Amino acid sequence: MNTQKSNRGNERGAKATALFFSFLLLFLCSPFVGYGQEALTVYVEGEANAKNLQGKLLPLEIGNPLKSGESVITKTTGRADLELPNKSLIQVKPNTVFTLSEVELEGEKQTVLATTVGSVSYRLNKFTGKGPSIRTAGAVAGVRGTDLTVYAGADGSTLVVVEQGAVAVESVGKEVTLEKNEAVEVKPGSPPGEKFTWIGKQIDYSTWNQGKLEEFLKDPVAGIERVALQLEIYRKGLADILPVLARVETEVNKVYEELKKAVEAKDEVRANQLREELLKGVGYNRRILFLNKRFYALSYLSLRRYVVGGLYLQMKSRYLTKPTAPVYVEFLERYKDILQKYEETIVPHLVEADI
Repeated sequence: MNTQKSNRGNERGAKATALFFSFLLLFLCSPFVGYGQEALTVYVEGEANAKNLQGKLLPLEIGNPLKSGESVITKTTGRADLELPNKSLIQVKPNTVFTLSEVELEGEKQTVLATTVGSVSYRLNKFTGKGPSIRTAGAVAGVRGTDLTVYAGADGSTLVVVEQGAVAVESVGKEVTLEKNEAVEVKPGSPPGEKFTWIGKQIDYSTWNQGKLEEFLKDPVAGIERVALQLEIYRKGLADILPVLARVETEVNKVYEELKKAVEAKDEVRANQLREELLKGVGYNRRILFLNKRFYALSYLSLRRYVVGGLYLQMKSRYLTKPTAPVYVEFLERYKDILQKYEETIVPHLVEADI
């Protein structure tokens, strides 16, 4: 009888151990590991959808949380207002792709509010610690508490307009500081232009975006080359992370194997030390690097999908009857080069839900 109880106890212990290691492995290797930042949907109008972590597009409704790694996609009639935990307001306008994510750069966790195309207005309150990074395809705006609107054009251009407060806009290592009623435009892969005064009603995104497309069509080869420069920044960021991540993954696997041995040897002191290392030491480092890897890969994907893809369709429709026109042929060469780099260097680091 005692032997049977002992066997059942051993079986339960073995199952519990297996369950623990399964959970730990899933936690360490999950492609969706991230921080807990969320935004709450407080207003929805027209056609507005949320793309969740599984890649599904679902109708956005008031009360829905937007989790880190998820996106809001609005159509011509759609708009949505989101609220951050500190009551800051994010207004996603029509024809916009907005994504909430988090990364760790220079040792600090940072919320990223990204507009791939379209326009988003921010009414940001003071943040405890580092404020969010507001991004587009070609620029980064650092803020703490301020009111601003970001416009992301179909050609990859960015326009930042500040209504209150101050914003530092950075691109390719160059920075310009905007204050109340100032604005700056940034072309992809280029430093910020000269800031200028903007007083009056909000800029109409459709009109501004159409102007960007017309500018692109005057020299489409130069236009796609500018976008390619921005894509290269994301590709290089990813390439720099990969060898570091590989080394840390080796360390994680080593600690994981040691933990299994400690558990089997019933050395609880050592096992607890190794669990702590997996959760707060090398395991934590691995999760941060993985999160940053995802950031660069998804940034490349979004720019390729919503900007490069859109530019290709613009050119294809205009040269449908002139497929051998020199400018179109040269544009296609640049376009195909972008697709090849995407397939070879980005796709291996995406998951099915992304694509």
